[in-house]
Amino acid sequence: MRIKTTNPLRLAVVFLFIAMTAMAQAATDDFDVLMQRIRKDFSRNPNIEATFKQYDASKGAFTDIDYSRDDLTNWPPLKHLERLQQWAAAYTNSKNKHYGEDALYENIVKALQHWQNVNPNCRNWWYNQIAEPQSLGITLILLRSGKKQVPHELETAILNRMREEGGDPAKWTGANRTDICLHWIYRSCLERNEKDLSTAMQLVFDPVRYTTEEGFQHDNSYFQHSVQLYIGGYGDEVLKGVTQVAMYALGTKYALSAEKVQILSKFMRETYYQTIRGQYMLWDVMGRSVSRRNMLNKKDKAKFAQRMIELDPKHADEFRQIIDRMNGKQQPSYAIQPRHTHYFRADYSLHVRPGYIFDVRLVSNRTARLEYGNRENLKTYFASDGCNSIVKHGDEYFNIFPTWDWARIPGTTAPHLDEIPLAKKDWMQPGTSKFAGGVSDSIYGATTYAYNDRWDGINTEAKKSWFFFDNEIVCLGAGITSDNDEAPIMTSLNQRLANRGDKLTYANVKGAATEGTSAEGNNVAWVMYDGVGYAMPNGGNVKAEIKKQSGTWHAINQTQIKTEQTNDVFSVTLDHGAKPNNATYAYIVVPEANTADRMAEYAKHKHIAILSNTPQIQAVQQTDLGVWQAVFFEASQYKDKNITLTADRPCAVMIRRMPNGSTVMHVADPAQKQQPINISVKLKGMKKAATVNCDFTGTGIYAGATKKYTL
Repeated sequence: MRIKTTNPLRLAVVFLFIAMTAMAQAATDDFDVLMQRIRKDFSRNPNIEATFKQYDASKGAFTDIDYSRDDLTNWPPLKHLERLQQWAAAYTNSKNKHYGEDALYENIVKALQHWQNVNPNCRNWWYNQIAEPQSLGITLILLRSGKKQVPHELETAILNRMREEGGDPAKWTGANRTDICLHWIYRSCLERNEKDLSTAMQLVFDPVRYTTEEGFQHDNSYFQHSVQLYIGGYGDEVLKGVTQVAMYALGTKYALSAEKVQILSKFMRETYYQTIRGQYMLWDVMGRSVSRRNMLNKKDKAKFAQRMIELDPKHADEFRQIIDRMNGKQQPSYAIQPRHTHYFRADYSLHVRPGYIFDVRLVSNRTARLEYGNRENLKTYFASDGCNSIVKHGDEYFNIFPTWDWARIPGTTAPHLDEIPLAKKDWMQPGTSKFAGGVSDSIYGATTYAYNDRWDGINTEAKKSWFFFDNEIVCLGAGITSDNDEAPIMTSLNQRLANRGDKLTYANVKGAATEGTSAEGNNVAWVMYDGVGYAMPNGGNVKAEIKKQSGTWHAINQTQIKTEQTNDVFSVTLDHGAKPNNATYAYIVVPEANTADRMAEYAKHKHIAILSNTPQIQAVQQTDLGVWQAVFFEASQYKDKNITLTADRPCAVMIRRMPNGSTVMHVADPAQKQQPINISVKLKGMKKAATVNCDFTGTGIYAGATKKYTL
């Protein structure tokens, strides 16, 4: 094309025309690229023979589906769309025996028309605005590559239905926004609707930002349903949707920005996959989905990491290591680095070592209890009150939940009730504690919880702290008081599947190690099962046992089966009796004791000094590491021959003598009051005390974060 330059206006018009043509062509190309990638993502070669047996071709309906049902969960009509998607995959896959088959095409068209005619509707909005339009969009995209196309009038009617009933993503947050955006993208590609596609692409990636509302938090945790921790469950959903669309958009004008890639990558590498041991996620970060069968197994979530290899090539090796662990090609310990994180926004602590994971989930007046709702997770009440997961293999709690004693959730101190109460509200019920948090230097840390529950006659309080090191976690409780009339108060050290043998090992004070199925009494020095030791340095009324426990999934989740389940369960508990007044406990978890000899040797050498365990101060020293950790529940002072530590406000403190001779202090305010805290430290050998003003004034959303000082 030859352009004359004598007329500037004419030249401008020509260049504008060329630019607009290029833009239109790019949009067309992007539509094609997106459609091809979506089609590839859902391409399958399914065996669909069994689905024909329930199909009535005269009606376009499946005889085993009641299309009038509106169940809140497991909505039966959705099976119709799931089967249709399978048929579309078979019809468009050249390797399938039904590829391009006229009879299958006719069945697909009739089944699509039947769905339009009966217009099923669910009481749970999620099915109407997410599950249904997503499935329809995928089916239509697959069929666009078929030998015959869906009749234009029918396809248009379906697309209109998706638009009118599928919801507006701008009105939602977090994973729900992402899920609605997905079917907007499917529909926009089918319609070649540039406006809606641009809107959906902007909104689908919008949740990838730090927020104080639902979504990714500034401490690298994830919230859904207000301020509830949801690393799994809704965390799964947002990662599924965002990484899925990011792969579709790679190399197009809609591509995920570098800044958002890094937010996503950081969350996945440092939080999400850190809560997965081997193939199994920690039970207490999954929300109400923990009450569904098989949900702890996250093997299929390795696909998120697979996508990140392309999206974030800088960290490709780290994502490959994650995939190898989750696929079983490597051990759960493979490439795991020691880390300790307290998520100050989420009231959650995660302690990771190559050999194990130990976590603590709390709830404060800033966060929400683990929810129940839609008839799911009905026994979850105590699960937010300092619960723990202790895992080495990953599957220690896999499908234990119907047979669990939900009044003895690991880590909690609570009345041993026969009937578990429901929280006042099913969704978004805030906690009551004003003092819940932790201090961390990224390797070690301390977590604390001022537990006080007056709901539904529970009437129990305790000061609880966990102190984390390499080889042990020290667990202290003080001020345990209750006027509950119904049940004794118990602290559960653990309750997990007895899936690694039928014997436990224990030793009484000054006694040799013994194997058996139970140990009980005030003179039990330590208990061990599956190589995890539990030492009782100050005694206590211990009960450890392996026994069969039975229950049903239906009892905790009314959408699940009623068939009775039975598991062999290991548990170890400290019984504080009825109506304790200012009782205490102390136990040390040694995750890698491994053998009776090593556990006995550990107990003998006193690596831990419990310095104080009162309602005012809980403090320990790890003598091998030169680390002191202390929780001040009120202004107070602790003093011995090695250290004098004073705080003028409640706080959590960690002092460490470094190998180079320097002394480092880390401080956090579990109450997040945003006030100055004055701390004085004098270690043996120091000429005078070091006094530090730890000023948390104006820290805002970082009020619970740790501050570091060199003394």
